[in-house]
Amino acid sequence: MRKLLLVIAAIFSFLLFTDVNAQNANVTSAKAAKNISYTVLNKEGTVKLYKYHHLAHSPKEAEKYAPTYFFTTQSSDTLQPLTKDNLKKAFPENHPFHDALDATFDNDKDLIAYDSFHKMYKVNWLLHEHP
Repeated sequence: MRKLLLVIAAIFSFLLFTDVNAQNANVTSAKAAKNISYTVLNKEGTVKLYKYHHLAHSPKEAEKYAPTYFFTTQSSDTLQPLTKDNLKKAFPENHPFHDALDATFDNDKDLIAYDSFHKMYKVNWLLHEHP
């Protein structure tokens, strides 16, 4: 029984380390494409969006562990957390884009919104409108 508990604890520790490592390491788009925990949400546009969802949880626990979103740009292949601040840092000279981000999105959770009329994510539409 003790060995079983030790094995379970080791597996849990490994999964926890893998989850934290995957979200904090410098993951490139090539590494993300090979990892089944990452899903590429769009192939078009200046900003490529990624969804990270750790798959080691049971389906019942999936609701407890919300997905995390990342992005890459044409100038940087390293995944960055999808936040307004990180998007502004990725396009430091594009002040009209910064203003449009602030006017369009109330918080970082809204950045994943899809524009069904233009058939693209709103972040990319804002970049298209504010080059």
